[in-house]
Amino acid sequence: MKWRDREQSRNVDDRRLSSGRSGGGRGLPSIGTLMFLWPLIKPLLRSKMGLAVVGVGATAYFFMPSIMSGGSSKPANEAKDNEQAAFIKTVMGDTERVWGKIFAQAGERYPSPTLVLYRGSTRSGCGPASAGMGPFYCPSDQKVYVDLSFFNDLKRKHGAGGDFAQAYVLAHEVGHHIQNMEGTLDKVQLAKQRARGGQANQLQVMVELQADCYAGAWANHAQKQFNILEEGDLEEALNAAVSIGDDRLQKQAQGFAIPHTFTHGTSKQRAEWFAKGVKSGMLKDCNTFQ
Repeated sequence: MKWRDREQSRNVDDRRLSSGRSGGGRGLPSIGTLMFLWPLIKPLLRSKMGLAVVGVGATAYFFMPSIMSGGSSKPANEAKDNEQAAFIKTVMGDTERVWGKIFAQAGERYPSPTLVLYRGSTRSGCGPASAGMGPFYCPSDQKVYVDLSFFNDLKRKHGAGGDFAQAYVLAHEVGHHIQNMEGTLDKVQLAKQRARGGQANQLQVMVELQADCYAGAWANHAQKQFNILEEGDLEEALNAAVSIGDDRLQKQAQGFAIPHTFTHGTSKQRAEWFAKGVKSGMLKDCNTFQ
């Protein structure tokens, strides 16, 4: 991904030097693990992409449930960590400019979320956060939380490396913010309270797949605005989407999948909805609730 010549986001709260150096807080699973251990994820954000997990006192939206992972609190190479932070801040800036333009075309102002970078553990508006939780969005404080060690797990444990895989993860969480702004999350939360059987999980899957589609739509617009894509980038994002499907994660964890417990969608669904967003770039084509 071409990123070095663009402005980084200024909506960043960098806590890497002040946050906990151990995996304190409640150990929620890492990116891939969260999907399996936390099948009952709460409210949806508002109209783009996402995953959700029940936080302390409020609902947080995680990129994916995973199996308990300690997470690394201190990077082995601080220079590499700072380089990765610069990349994530740049991608965050790209999301702000893309969504800012889309909102402006609709006659509205885009309220950018804040990116929180931390190590080990920190506090969020949705309760304690730890490295093992993976990236997540908290609607209560409208912030996206990222411990950069997550991307090492994404590559090492799930075979999803590459810078554009990381961009897809962040775009997915920002999609939850869009859902929050549009009111989709509130509506879904109310619907889930009335749901019976596995209907609540089905609604959550729709939220997550829409977030994947919104991430794809972001990539479409970012390419038009900044010419960001390099050869292999889209394959990296698609590989990440496939690697975190509920079916794949559950089979890796226990040898078999339980479809009625899915909360994010299958590998095939996640990849297809991301690809649909990339191809169309139109938010109306990301209506997973139809």
